[in-house]
Amino acid sequence: MIRDNNNKVNRRRVFSLFFLFIVAFGLIVYKLIDIQYISADQYIIQADYQHTGSYELKAKRGKILDRNGIELASSLIEKTITANPQLIKDATEASEKISGILNIDKMQLKNLLSDKSKGFIYVARKVDPITADKISELNIQGINIEDECKRYYPQDELACSLIGFVGTDNNGLSGLEIQYDEILKGIDGKFTAQKDGLGRVIETNENNYIKPIPGGNIVLTIDSSLQFFAESKLKEVAKDYNAPRAVLIVMNPKNGEIYAMTQYPTFNLNNYFDYNQEYFNNLGISFTYEPGSTFKIVNIASAIDNGCVSPNQFFHLSPSIKVGDRIIKEIHRTYAVDYSLQDIIKYSSNVGAVTVALSMGDEILYKNILKFGFGSLTGVNLPGEEKGIISDYKSWPASTIGALAIGQSISVTPLQLLRAACVIANGGFLIDPCVVSEVWNRDGTVEKLNLSQDSKTQIISSATALEVKNMMLSVVEGGTGDKAKIDGIKVCGKTGTAQKANKNKPGYDEGRIITSFLGFAPYENPEVACIVVIDEPQGNEEEIWGGTVAAPIFSEVVKFALSRIN
Repeated sequence: MIRDNNNKVNRRRVFSLFFLFIVAFGLIVYKLIDIQYISADQYIIQADYQHTGSYELKAKRGKILDRNGIELASSLIEKTITANPQLIKDATEASEKISGILNIDKMQLKNLLSDKSKGFIYVARKVDPITADKISELNIQGINIEDECKRYYPQDELACSLIGFVGTDNNGLSGLEIQYDEILKGIDGKFTAQKDGLGRVIETNENNYIKPIPGGNIVLTIDSSLQFFAESKLKEVAKDYNAPRAVLIVMNPKNGEIYAMTQYPTFNLNNYFDYNQEYFNNLGISFTYEPGSTFKIVNIASAIDNGCVSPNQFFHLSPSIKVGDRIIKEIHRTYAVDYSLQDIIKYSSNVGAVTVALSMGDEILYKNILKFGFGSLTGVNLPGEEKGIISDYKSWPASTIGALAIGQSISVTPLQLLRAACVIANGGFLIDPCVVSEVWNRDGTVEKLNLSQDSKTQIISSATALEVKNMMLSVVEGGTGDKAKIDGIKVCGKTGTAQKANKNKPGYDEGRIITSFLGFAPYENPEVACIVVIDEPQGNEEEIWGGTVAAPIFSEVVKFALSRIN
């Protein structure tokens, strides 16, 4: 009886084991079928992912060069640490080792390396090669080191707002870097390679290698030596007078080439992220202001060219004049005088400028202001340029023509005003400024931009331009701009001292002014035009004028510029 019971138990055990064997065998067969047929594609993808790597080869960004081939922006190859959390065996151990070398938060890194839902993360970007080698020596599975380009600016602050900068991904964010981004950025390459169990490359297939194409280069019209000299002098003046902003531009009046475009304050392009957004604006094309007396050359030139006044005409001028509901006074003169047109410019007579403007009338003055390029972009092809503001003459109150005559009720940029001065210097032609002379494309071709200005437009006669040029010469040789003199060289110029509008109410704030000087040299054959604008200089109000603050630096910079060009 006992034996029968044992047999029954043994049979049940055998049947149970056999059943379990059948189930296990069935599961194995199912798994084999699943691997080889049902989910074959998925497993092939996973296997390829683990054993084959597709690597991106970053292309170098093109260079920005000055007119003499000096590098203003270039690219360096640095290392970037990446990780595949799916291959990280011990996130705690890996984060402890890596965080110590990179000096980053250990817990934050551990959380990143523990996220198995991701197959790729950045651990640290653009680290130096020595640090990258230390990470490599750890031999941590799932940690990779890749090459990446870092933008580098050898001259640090030089021409910072003009050149601009790029972001972490090497895309342009400001200045020439964003304006010419499509040319400067290259085309990334890639290659496919076999990996070992630790994710290290063991072989490559040349057939799967696509070489990266470096970006093109751009050559500027800027002269680095002149740019540096101008920036240094502008900084000195701004600090001497405790001015919050200052601008200086040097330009060829014949073809529009910009030799220097400087401003204060500046910032270090290699550490741009340490500065506020306000530092990044290119003040030469974005700072708008009422030009004051420097605008009188546009007023006088327009009146002569339209036959409204004669170059040799004299005017009997009182110390003040009423225009509409506004009385405009002379700054110093309290008595009547007889002034020629040259005297009006030479001594910067407000009443004389208003008298000349009234001889034209609203419509003629307005149309000539537009003809000189005000209220429009200059064509310099830089981001962030402002048009300035000039309202239509049909909406002018009676006093507006008087205000415009002395450079009020209009806003301009420094480059617009310098462009207008170039019309006087080059015989009456309105030219388009430029900062890029050549583009070296990725395919090796060189594109020379049009510097000959074949399409330049003559907006006033050469005779008118010569008359105003003579007037501007008298400003420096005995007028308000005598501090702009250069030994042995005849200089033409015009001073400007303009009150700034009140921030919260109509009218002007006597405590806030803009001083400026505008001109060109040499008189006989102008090679260099320059504008200096100093915003809100501080000091004794009897000493803060365009002729005392801005004219001296104009003289120094133009003298240096002529020596560089010749």
